[in-house]
Amino acid sequence: MIRSHPYARFSAAVITGIAATILIAGVALAHPESEGEHAGSCIVTVEPGSVTAGGKFTVAGNFGGASIFLVRGTDASPAENAVPDATTPAGSSFSVTFTAEATDVGAMTVWGLIPGSECGDADALTVSAALPDTAVELPDDTTVLAGVILVLIGVTVVGERLGLDRS
Repeated sequence: MIRSHPYARFSAAVITGIAATILIAGVALAHPESEGEHAGSCIVTVEPGSVTAGGKFTVAGNFGGASIFLVRGTDASPAENAVPDATTPAGSSFSVTFTAEATDVGAMTVWGLIPGSECGDADALTVSAALPDTAVELPDDTTVLAGVILVLIGVTVVGERLGLDRS
């Protein structure tokens, strides 16, 4: 019988649990089937559902002539006199790409609806703050080459001195 390390068994159990959770959550939270009936069969989706400030997201729907509203807050509705963030031409579907602004950080509700009708739907969007750019510039090739040459000279000098002392 082959015995495995306890950490290997524990890691395998954790990975299996995470995979099962992702699979079950993906099926349970799938959009739009999990939401049930939609008024007028109008469906709006936001992909991806989570972006960083400066990232792009797409709002799509299975109807045309839509007014799209980006509203701050979870399950928030647009104000009665709100101006849409975008409008789409009449047709059978739409797809509009937006860029998340730094002022949009937090939970948002994205609405796509046809004003004056029952056709409309909402989807959630989460905007997180962009990470600061902490990248360090790499030295150019000349600096690296000069450093390698200096190290080689130092090794050669030390090697010669050790060789001369042994003779």
